[in-house]
Amino acid sequence: METSSLTWLAADYHLPATYSCRVPMSSQTCALVSPSPGPATVRLALIRTGIEVFGHAFVERVLFPHIRAMSVQIRPPERVAISPQVLRAYKVEDTTETIIEAPVSREMAHAEGPMTIYLQVPHSLREPFSQVLSMIGYWGQASGLAWCQSIQIQAPQPEQCVRPLSLFPEQVPARPFFSCILSEFRDPEITWEEVMPVINTRHKNPLRLDVYIWPLARAVEQRSGKLYARTSFAR
Repeated sequence: METSSLTWLAADYHLPATYSCRVPMSSQTCALVSPSPGPATVRLALIRTGIEVFGHAFVERVLFPHIRAMSVQIRPPERVAISPQVLRAYKVEDTTETIIEAPVSREMAHAEGPMTIYLQVPHSLREPFSQVLSMIGYWGQASGLAWCQSIQIQAPQPEQCVRPLSLFPEQVPARPFFSCILSEFRDPEITWEEVMPVINTRHKNPLRLDVYIWPLARAVEQRSGKLYARTSFAR
């Protein structure tokens, strides 16, 4: 597909409550969070919400070939506070079927200012992707509410967006910025069956992990809580 046939959509999301975008491979009893969703989470959200809006067949046939390969950029909110919270977890014991209660620690995030998701989509599919973006109601856990404030045609500023460590400029020190592991689709040619597996069938893992750097610098640290402010990689 020619670059001239593509356009950038920028969707701003207001995050009114605490949310939890769990870092891959973090422990269930001590889960870490990232300041906003990673690229694979965005693609999976497009698939899930697309099915709700347009149906399974349309997403598989029309949208998925672009979702798996499109360029995705994520600009975090202006300020993000992250703090651990102790919660009660319940588990049913297999042999006795009794309910066991145990404390778990989960990091939660709270944002100030909108988070922006940028998608590079074909001109012909600008309207369907806009509808899907407008219908996404949460990021991370379902309890983390999100409201799409606006969608416009706007290209991202790369220095304000999350990027993998492998593409981070060598002349910019990575130390001041927030970093964590995120997941991304393994390659732009993965199949629908790999992402939406059928029961009793085995497929190669459609995701890969990488270290990502965020344009967020620590502004305040108080006990176990931290406050990060958005900055630019090109300072």
